[in-house]
Amino acid sequence: MVQPPSTAPGSFQTQPEFAANNHARRLFDGIAFGYDFLSQILSFFQTGVWRRFLVSRLPVGPGDRVLDICTGTGGVAMDIARKTGSVVVGVDLSEKMRLAAHRNISKAGMAADVSVVGGRAEALSFQDGCIDGICFTYLLRYVDDPSHTLEEIVRVLKPGGALVSLEFGVPESTVPRRLWNVYTRIFLPLSTRMLSPGWRYVGGFLGPSITEFYRKHSLDDLGRMWMDAGISNVQVKKLTWGAGTVMWGTKET
Repeated sequence: MVQPPSTAPGSFQTQPEFAANNHARRLFDGIAFGYDFLSQILSFFQTGVWRRFLVSRLPVGPGDRVLDICTGTGGVAMDIARKTGSVVVGVDLSEKMRLAAHRNISKAGMAADVSVVGGRAEALSFQDGCIDGICFTYLLRYVDDPSHTLEEIVRVLKPGGALVSLEFGVPESTVPRRLWNVYTRIFLPLSTRMLSPGWRYVGGFLGPSITEFYRKHSLDDLGRMWMDAGISNVQVKKLTWGAGTVMWGTKET
């Protein structure tokens, strides 16, 4: 089982946090309840499609050590363990998401294969080059410095190890983009209004957040960040007309 150093729990509590960390913690604590069901419904069941493609890009096998950053309720971590036989550690800021992940992992009988710890992607409590493969989902909009965060993630990845990510995207074609705008600016805020304060906030926040992120960082920019961090053979696949984006590559040897 891959574990961070024994001092990790204490160090996580004392590490300085930044604006994006605090925002992410509050946001995801507020939507942990019902997250798995509602994320599927609100994405028209595309979340599962995206996750399956994400896991398929991770070339690891039995006995390999995998880190799943922003593990949330543990769904991707469990998918990786089931498909590859790898031992997976999930890392997440949100205590309520981690509690939900622990429940899901225990219910699935996968405690021997998947564990979850608290931590920040910007300051991982793992040694250099100790992880065979790393996955992260919906991370870069919730950190203050995407470039630094990628460098820290790549630090703990073995040379030759795979890095894969899933992020929301913005469709480029005219009709899908218009539909996406209607969905994220009108339907999503209205449909989440009565769910809970946390989901209501997400309904109004998500679309503008994605748009603003890609205004600052194009896919080409993100690819260059990956290469600057030491990842080669960077590839991108747009899913569901570009509403989801999977990126993957290999750490240089």
